[in-house]
Amino acid sequence: MICDLKFIFLSFSCFLVISVGAQDSIQKLGFSDYMTIVKNNHPLAKQADLKNDFAEAELMRSRGGFDPMAYGDVNQKYFSDEQYYSLIDAGLRVPTWFGIELYSGFEQGEGNYINPQRSTPNNGLVYGGISVAVGRGLFIDERRAELKKAKIYTDFTKEERKILINELMLQASKVYWQWYASAQKVDVFDQAVNLAEIRFEGIKRSAFVGESPSIDTLEALIQLQNRQLLYQEAILDYNNAKEALNVYLWDENEIPLEISERIQPPSNEELLSKINIIEQTDYLDSLILNHPQLVKNKLYIDQLEVERRLKAEQLKPQVDLKYNAINEPLNGNIMEGYSINNYRWGLTFSMPLFLRESRGELKRTKLIIQDQKLGLDNLQAKIKYGVNTSINTWRTSQSQLEIYNQTVNNVERLVEGEQQKFDTGESSLFLVNQREMRFINAQIGFIEMIAKNQHAFIEVQYSLGLLN
Repeated sequence: MICDLKFIFLSFSCFLVISVGAQDSIQKLGFSDYMTIVKNNHPLAKQADLKNDFAEAELMRSRGGFDPMAYGDVNQKYFSDEQYYSLIDAGLRVPTWFGIELYSGFEQGEGNYINPQRSTPNNGLVYGGISVAVGRGLFIDERRAELKKAKIYTDFTKEERKILINELMLQASKVYWQWYASAQKVDVFDQAVNLAEIRFEGIKRSAFVGESPSIDTLEALIQLQNRQLLYQEAILDYNNAKEALNVYLWDENEIPLEISERIQPPSNEELLSKINIIEQTDYLDSLILNHPQLVKNKLYIDQLEVERRLKAEQLKPQVDLKYNAINEPLNGNIMEGYSINNYRWGLTFSMPLFLRESRGELKRTKLIIQDQKLGLDNLQAKIKYGVNTSINTWRTSQSQLEIYNQTVNNVERLVEGEQQKFDTGESSLFLVNQREMRFINAQIGFIEMIAKNQHAFIEVQYSLGLLN
């Protein structure tokens, strides 16, 4: 079985009264192989993988806010064969992570009626400079906040994927152990029917020659019919369990697979050869802290913290400083004639007087963060509770499994003893049948306890978020 935990393994041999006939044509579908097929090929698993693709797309979109941008603007006016104005402005703008934008470009303005502010020398002007937000937006702005949140979102979606896979594998494991138990029950009732048929034929011959009362023939027939009914019910349960298992079996091309009659679950001997025991409490505490659901919620709080920083930044005044060095290109050389005295600069300032909107948004974000942190504490307590209860359930099933194994052995001895008494005429067929039915029920209970024990361990892994 799958063992993602660093658990200690304890092996012990159990005397098994139920066996599965080994045939060359029979192939075993082990639990580990089955879970690998589900994890690699199931549509829900592949759908979960899309979460990472969505995150990568979102990260790419956010990085687009820092893409260099080329721009150009041409405006000209002609009327009555006269050029009123011709305005050209083109260049490149490069935003940076530090909140500074770099500019470079070329502008030219000419015409009879051009605004003097837009007028340039005949060769136009080249310029290069920077724009800096020295107030609001100095430490964080919308673009940087979006990129930060997108980076966090990539880790967020990884945890979401783990949660989806964890849930899928739990459901798949339930179906597998139902299939295992139903297959083992079919074998038990098949053997019980064969035994009843042999006994019925023997008692019928014995009654015919007068060695047994004829009423025993009717008793043996009733027992045979009862076991045939139970066998048919077991077959029905097995077929239904097999159909449920087929839902989780797909090939790599997303084509559904079906379990054939040649595919069987492992035997009891194979399942009970290794028993996993959980003893590392400190290690479990560390696993709880790294549960995908907890990590996901922590990452969401990290996103909210980015949002809080952005909201706090809105309390500052908007102060944008822009400076451009300008020069007229001469003889095709943009730097010829350059002087530090040729420049253009500007300063813009704005600030709401009461800041009620910004303060309200910041307070709201802080309350959401506080709410999420409280919810995180509650979630951690729930996860720890779930882990502890699942471990308790597993350990109890472990003890019950050992007791069940001993019970089956003891009931089998009772059956053998009752059969010997019947053969010597000291018992009745009714008592023999009672002993055998008790033995059959003990075997069925043993099978169900094996399945319960195996699934209980999967529940431990699920509660720790490790089925991914």
